[in-house]
Amino acid sequence: MDVLDNLRTSPSRTAALDRYRQLAARYDASCWAMAGTRMRAIALLGLKPGDVVFDVGCGTGAMLPELARRVGPCGRVIGIEQSPEMMALARQRVEVERVGDVVTLLEAAAEDALPERRADALLFFYAHDVLQSPVALGRLFAAAKTGARSVCAGARFLPWSWGAPLNIWTALRSRRFLTTYRGLDRPWRHLGRYCPDFTLVGRNFLGTGYLGVGTFAGTCA
Repeated sequence: MDVLDNLRTSPSRTAALDRYRQLAARYDASCWAMAGTRMRAIALLGLKPGDVVFDVGCGTGAMLPELARRVGPCGRVIGIEQSPEMMALARQRVEVERVGDVVTLLEAAAEDALPERRADALLFFYAHDVLQSPVALGRLFAAAKTGARSVCAGARFLPWSWGAPLNIWTALRSRRFLTTYRGLDRPWRHLGRYCPDFTLVGRNFLGTGYLGVGTFAGTCA
């Protein structure tokens, strides 16, 4: 059913909330293979002490402690997550890791988030639905500084002419973690409006995963 539902042409917040309500308890265990990509994505942000970084779709907060360490006590990490169940786990992680002085958590859809600070960097780690929402991206980049570094990682489709078997595998593997397959051929397509220099810098999972980075130009291209 998830596969057919994901043929919708735009993300569904209702579907996402329902799916992550069910996924939250075992989410971290299902993402063990992402550890290396997470660290590479964080490195690409080029964070400095005192920076402000948005972790968009922060989920259970797996990246929040390391982001907090990178920006230091004078910086700020703003985690944005709409799922109450995922956010509850992120709050627990922040408390256990003792980074609450640096981390602010916003339980809101990216379209509705109102960050308290302007971003020096934005992280979209397996946040496909957010990347397919022009409204969400407009809200986030309205709160970003010119020159803000943007790093994205996620699943993607290969050209169907030769990658069909892997694309079917990707559709099945990712079916619960996103609510639309729209844009999986170029998940970063809407970012070009804000980061004209967005470039792919890495691939994994036989090319079905991507990692890219760009710089916010300050105006829409």
